Amino acid sequence: MRNTILAIKRLVSEMESYVYCDNYDRVNQLANELLDMTNMIKKQCTNSNGFHDYMDTVEEYPGFMYISTLPFLYKPILVKNYYDGDYLEIFNQKRTDELKRAKVLELHNRFWTSNNVEGGNVFGSIPLELISKESADILYSCGWEKVDVSIYEIEAEMNFKELDRFCSSNFRHYIIAMEMKNKTKLVLNYNITDKYTI
Repeated sequence: MRNTILAIKRLVSEMESYVYCDNYDRVNQLANELLDMTNMIKKQCTNSNGFHDYMDTVEEYPGFMYISTLPFLYKPILVKNYYDGDYLEIFNQKRTDELKRAKVLELHNRFWTSNNVEGGNVFGSIPLELISKESADILYSCGWEKVDVSIYEIEAEMNFKELDRFCSSNFRHYIIAMEMKNKTKLVLNYNITDKYTI
């Protein structure tokens, strides 16, 4: 939550500079991001007891700073060898259709543009706190599931190959992302139980 508050402060400062330049399109974009972040903080405060309880069970890793745990919705991978054939291509088409049906595709894309995915093995997810209950219900009906995601900031100097090797050895389901605003490298650890059908 502290990092989100720092990001909000930076956003407000950035908005102020765009107001002086009369770039109201950019101010409007930043205002949307600001609303998303403040909604996340409000929901974290509402669920604060659950987060404090969860902190006791979060593992620590050298060079990784634990930030928080947030509920996400994710689209499960149902095969073990998802790179075989056209599984991921079909998966991505379905994911896009389902996000459109839930009216959250733009929000999903905005979130993952501001947190650029560099690697990992989760191919469809969105923070639950960013979407309405109605949108979440639509995604649930499409087979999406709720999962707790532990978020770590990478403090150690590691190149991508080393970081990916470390993550694949320590996390079953993860995303390596770059928070674009302040160029912070993040790892999202999805606490998922595999449900392969093939």
